[in-house]
Amino acid sequence: MNARAREIELLAMTMMAALPLYVTQTISAVPLLAFHIAMAAIMLRVITGRSPQVIPSGVMRGLGIAYVFFYVIDAAVISRSAISASTHLVLFIAVYQAMESANRRLDGQRLLTASLIFVASVATATHITVLPFVVTFGFLLFRQLIHLSHQDSVELLTARAIEPPSNRAAGFYVCGTTVIGILLFPILPRVRNPLVPGMIGSLTSASTGLSDSINFNEQRNIVPDATVVSRVWMGQEAIAFFTPLRLKGTIYEVFRDNKWLQGPRGLTPVQTRNGAAQIARPSGFNRRASVQQRFIIGTRLFLPVGTFEVIGVPQVYEYPRRDIYTAWQTRGDLINYDVAMAWTTNPLRIQRVPITNYPVTPAVLAMAKQLAGGQTDPMKQAARIESYLSTKFQYIPNPAQIGRRMTVDDFLLREHRGHCEYFAAGMVALMTALDVPARIVGGFYGGKLNPLTGYFVVRREDAHAWVEVYDGNGWRTFDPTPADLRPGNAQSGLLRAYASALNDSVNYFWDRYILTFGLGDQIALAAELFGRARNMLVGARHSARRTAAQVFSLRYLLIVAGFVAFGMILYLIAQRRRPAFELLRNHLRTCGIEVGPSMTMEEALIELHRTQPEIAAAFAPLIALYEEEQFSPHPVAARELIRQRLHELTVNR
Repeated sequence: MNARAREIELLAMTMMAALPLYVTQTISAVPLLAFHIAMAAIMLRVITGRSPQVIPSGVMRGLGIAYVFFYVIDAAVISRSAISASTHLVLFIAVYQAMESANRRLDGQRLLTASLIFVASVATATHITVLPFVVTFGFLLFRQLIHLSHQDSVELLTARAIEPPSNRAAGFYVCGTTVIGILLFPILPRVRNPLVPGMIGSLTSASTGLSDSINFNEQRNIVPDATVVSRVWMGQEAIAFFTPLRLKGTIYEVFRDNKWLQGPRGLTPVQTRNGAAQIARPSGFNRRASVQQRFIIGTRLFLPVGTFEVIGVPQVYEYPRRDIYTAWQTRGDLINYDVAMAWTTNPLRIQRVPITNYPVTPAVLAMAKQLAGGQTDPMKQAARIESYLSTKFQYIPNPAQIGRRMTVDDFLLREHRGHCEYFAAGMVALMTALDVPARIVGGFYGGKLNPLTGYFVVRREDAHAWVEVYDGNGWRTFDPTPADLRPGNAQSGLLRAYASALNDSVNYFWDRYILTFGLGDQIALAAELFGRARNMLVGARHSARRTAAQVFSLRYLLIVAGFVAFGMILYLIAQRRRPAFELLRNHLRTCGIEVGPSMTMEEALIELHRTQPEIAAAFAPLIALYEEEQFSPHPVAARELIRQRLHELTVNR
């Protein structure tokens, strides 16, 4: 790569470092556009072989001096933020350095500035797409650093050298730092990012489950929103009992001026024992589920219907209304907790449940009595009304299609069409006419099962309204909206469904194990590792005891003794079959003579004569026996004789 290509890469890397700022909106788009336009102009001049100085050097230096005073004005008046003003300053410095590089070498400073822009970009980025961006920028940065190191070395040594390829080295550094980061991530201390305090989405286009009231005086417009609200995982045995999911978030039980409002406000702490906050009494089949929820209304919890216990939330409050719960903690984007669900639940305390104050007209009363027939049981009455509304009335997905203001009486007596809020409000009105306590519940319904990970994904577009009827002990769920027209029933192709599931699985892993992996998860991980290590030690100890008991039993001792005896026999046989040369060589080694591969026995004997003549005199007949055995045309059994004589020599010594 030549010098021009390196310069173009450095300019492109600096421009790329600022791209996430468009999404995170840390600063406005105007200075970002100005920065990229200026850098693009510089790059165009470099590509065409001209100087990068778009603006004359003297003018640019004057602008640099003036920007020192402009920074104060920017921070105090224009941006009103030191962070935004500092980011503007770094962008200006990047442009200034790119132009000034024509006069003097500024590679190190330019890499530092590009890194500062990169840090400002990713500081508030939380989406998983930031990961490939970080890896790409890291690769380019390492490659530039390797080139800079080579250039500095050449200048220091005042010698010319061919620059080696840097792609493999840069890739090695990126992979190495990535692996180190993955290994250290679970144990790094968790510090809250001051630049990401958390944002709450606008509620202007929201519908059921997100609004403070259901106002039938205004035309409502439901805009589909695929933002994930919650992910719920439960065992296969629980799916048949607790699906379709209903996440309860708001309760409307007061009617006023053609509006359904929430009940009186209150703040009641829920007692927590061993990390579990019990909010109801369970009855019947019960199972646990894990929830990852995104906060969309303060820190309110959207609990599945049937929840009687919340586990893993430090403090739960019944707030702001009765039967609605909030996590008392620092505002964040996501929370992970477990819930215990039961087939039916009843309140912990005896409640006085009044009839709603909906003004029942004679026509609505007559309709309610007609639908109830001769039934006197409130639950059977509710079932008949639910069946009638879900089969005889027309469902409209978007209330804007109605085209005009419509009351609940209009829905029941004349229009016979509407969206889920009208169905729920109509059923509550009919139950009120029968003097049965009922209320509207807003939240989210259904969700889609992710076949890859086994959890249900609930999105904002799954907002829904249903009804709860009081049976004297607790609230029971009814839904008059036609079942096949409720949220979550839209069909998609197989490939699209699996692509969506894969995308959500990746986002779930990122949200759960990266963004929300906090101190509690670290403690749980450490406890799990400690528990596994302890279990391994206990298992090893028990295994050692069992092995020792088996080894020291009579049968195993006899087997071991047999193997030892067999081994000794093999050793003795091998010793007796050792060649005469090996016997002589070993004896000479004990005398300090090392017989090498190219040394003969005569040469070894001469060396022994020189150092130890007495031993050599006694050893000479044995050498003669060896040579007779080796070179005689007649077979001579000298090995045993040599063995005996060597033994005698060893004893006499």
